[in-house]
Amino acid sequence: MATLSNFGEQFASQVLKKVYQNAVVDAIANRNYEGDIKKPGDRVNILSFLNDILLSDYSVGADMSSETIVDHEDVLVVEKRRYYNFSLDRLEDLFTYGGDIPENLLENSAKVLEREIDTYVLNKTAENAKAGSWIGTNIIVAGSGQTMASIATTATGGTVTISTNVVNGGGVSPAENPADGNLYMTGFESSDLFKGFRLRSTAAFVSPWYRISGVSSSISATLTEWDEATGGSDFAEGDTLRGLFGGDGISFPKYGDGNAKLTTMASLGWEIQAAIATAVTASTIYDQTTLLAEALDENEVPQESRKITVPPSGITMLRQASELQPTGIAEIFSGTVLNGRVMRFGGFDVHSAAGSRVSTRTGRSTAAGFGGDLALSAGVTGYQIPANHIGFVTFADKWSESRVVDAENQFAKKYQGLFLYGAKVPDYSRKLGAMLFGSF
Repeated sequence: MATLSNFGEQFASQVLKKVYQNAVVDAIANRNYEGDIKKPGDRVNILSFLNDILLSDYSVGADMSSETIVDHEDVLVVEKRRYYNFSLDRLEDLFTYGGDIPENLLENSAKVLEREIDTYVLNKTAENAKAGSWIGTNIIVAGSGQTMASIATTATGGTVTISTNVVNGGGVSPAENPADGNLYMTGFESSDLFKGFRLRSTAAFVSPWYRISGVSSSISATLTEWDEATGGSDFAEGDTLRGLFGGDGISFPKYGDGNAKLTTMASLGWEIQAAIATAVTASTIYDQTTLLAEALDENEVPQESRKITVPPSGITMLRQASELQPTGIAEIFSGTVLNGRVMRFGGFDVHSAAGSRVSTRTGRSTAAGFGGDLALSAGVTGYQIPANHIGFVTFADKWSESRVVDAENQFAKKYQGLFLYGAKVPDYSRKLGAMLFGSF
């Protein structure tokens, strides 16, 4: 409470308001299942079919084969429960010159909630982009006459084990990464979670990208299909991972081209996608974002309703990019600013997410020494920049309540609010998202 220390003082009748960036969640996420969530219950099961329908050749006089359809369920859970609870003394109100104190504080709580929801949803996108659709610096370990990794299938997917040939003195030895020429730790790290892993031969014969679903140790990790499928018309008999016969990186025929399975071949190396944050600058950001568009194109994602969410430094780089000067000016500034949308280019609505909203992750550790002298240094921390169709992530808030109650033992009013919300990327919808792992 201010004091009247000067004669003739005049006080403003309104509180100075805090301002925040507009939320981006309603621009980058959909609410397709919110109506089901708002019925009694705090979760909804989402049904999908992971495999496309199989088309076969028809022969006169021969019976047609019947395809077994495999269904899949995702569960959207309202898992976040956030509240506010503050009090204002009535007696103090009599001497307070601001006439909009409750309204101002309630608006502030709403904006803080918006920021938390943005952070929560953007974290979901960072964990669920399709394996194979990550843009960054890959780490590659070549076979070079040795088998450096192998995959054993399980009921839920597979387990990959890095050869003990790279383990020395209890630690994993460093290796030079041909992608950038630097030395890195060559075992698995927690930062590898959810990224793509594949086997590769010395002849560039590779497996599809599998999703790293768990890191058991520096030499072992669990793998699943990008969509969690373990069976269907595009799986070879007895396999729970697609494409174990390998392919050229684009096509993976069901039974290969006569070669042995990659799991039984020798001299295999391995690769983790976007294990290292790639440097993003004004001279590179245009090319890097077009690679995100290419990843979506390869997954047959519709051209409309595509979004990309970047921190303010990324917005500045896009505005400075030579590719958008001067011919791109009209496209950049066309449209209105809505839900953090600040520009449009390359088929994307570009949204700015400030502060901690865009998630970050530490990249693969650099390494020096060998065996017992192995020394690791933390990798570069990078932003996880999502590019997605609006169907990628589903958001729902089930129920919220706000109220004003009298404090029991005070001459005061309490302002209270409860907010319940959740988000889900259905497994099949992972193909609708791509991720740039980059340092700004």
